Amino acid sequence: MKRISTLVALLLVAGVAMAQTLVLQRGNVSVLYDVQQMGEVQVSDDAATLSIAGTTYDISTIDQMLVTNQEVKPLTIDVAYTNQGATVCMSGDVAPYLTVDVAGGDVSITADALLQQEVTYSLTGSSTSASFTMEGEFKARVVLNDVSLTSTTLNMPAINILNGKRIDIEINGQNSFADVAGGSHKGAFFVNGHAEITGDGTLQIKGNSKHAYVSDEYTQIKPEFTGSIDVVGAVNDAFHIDQYLLMQGGKLTMKNVGGDGIDVSLTNDAADEWNGQVFIEGGIIELDVVADDTKGIKCDADMTISGGTIMGTVSGNGTKGLSIDGNLLINQATGTTLIDLLVTGTTYAPGTVEESKCRGIKGKKDFTFDGGKILISATGVKSKAISIDGNYYYKSGSLNCAVDAAN
Repeated sequence: MKRISTLVALLLVAGVAMAQTLVLQRGNVSVLYDVQQMGEVQVSDDAATLSIAGTTYDISTIDQMLVTNQEVKPLTIDVAYTNQGATVCMSGDVAPYLTVDVAGGDVSITADALLQQEVTYSLTGSSTSASFTMEGEFKARVVLNDVSLTSTTLNMPAINILNGKRIDIEINGQNSFADVAGGSHKGAFFVNGHAEITGDGTLQIKGNSKHAYVSDEYTQIKPEFTGSIDVVGAVNDAFHIDQYLLMQGGKLTMKNVGGDGIDVSLTNDAADEWNGQVFIEGGIIELDVVADDTKGIKCDADMTISGGTIMGTVSGNGTKGLSIDGNLLINQATGTTLIDLLVTGTTYAPGTVEESKCRGIKGKKDFTFDGGKILISATGVKSKAISIDGNYYYKSGSLNCAVDAAN
């Protein structure tokens, strides 16, 4: 391995007096230091170690040190992918807190619990054999900038966010992610945390093992999101979300899925806010779900639709367009509310305890309709447009079909 002597190290440090940035490179990982902020650089008496801004490096592991005018972005990690592998470039202020592993195109970054500042992970490039894993104990930001990754490692999502906190996901440009078939992981794009989505780009996901997009806690699609998230295929659900979904903007599309379009489930903690609920306040959802006993949108608790458009086709025996285990409220609080569904199919597993009939909307509790427009066509033996186990309360709005309810 290369060895940098005390004299060379000192010359490099002296040379940065007129420059902006010192770049320290070790393998595929580089650290950028702002010269004006990095303080004194120390080399041990035996020239074995080099200390910069609180981080000590084994000199024998340093491949090169460069003096450049490159800008240092504080609290930032840039990950760039090619088919030849991946490179990681981080600002010196976060370097003491990060453990970085790069194996070909697979990048794993773990933040120490002492890192209690929000950092930004910016991903770019393309690779047919790569993944990104991020783990920590503080909220973070992940920026997708025209990045395309296909994970070829078994049981590894293409995007694997594990820190369990609020994660801002900004989608810029055109991005795509897919995983390898046969894995036991939950999805191609996995977030163990609170995902809040912004940006104006497109995100395409294909789940070759199980689901396409998964969040173990809530997902919020913010009003300022003007792009689209397109699931082009999934063995099971297109979007599999725990706790709740809050959709306020953007567009979701899904097709070629073997499970539900959107499945929102209860977490293990009954005290979690809005547990098992769906809130649709804006944006567009386009469903193309073709499989027996599946649902376009399913939730384990209440569903509130107060704006936006839900449209498309759900077909197969026992299918449901919207399936709600709790109460359903449809009104028009923000903009236009439109539900336009074609649901086709007959009974699934007839004559058994698992028998399921085709429904445009199926609610297990009450349904209140107070604004908006509902257009549902349900075709097939014993199919119905809207079936409610509880009471139906009509206040305003237009619909083209009957509501079968207890009252």
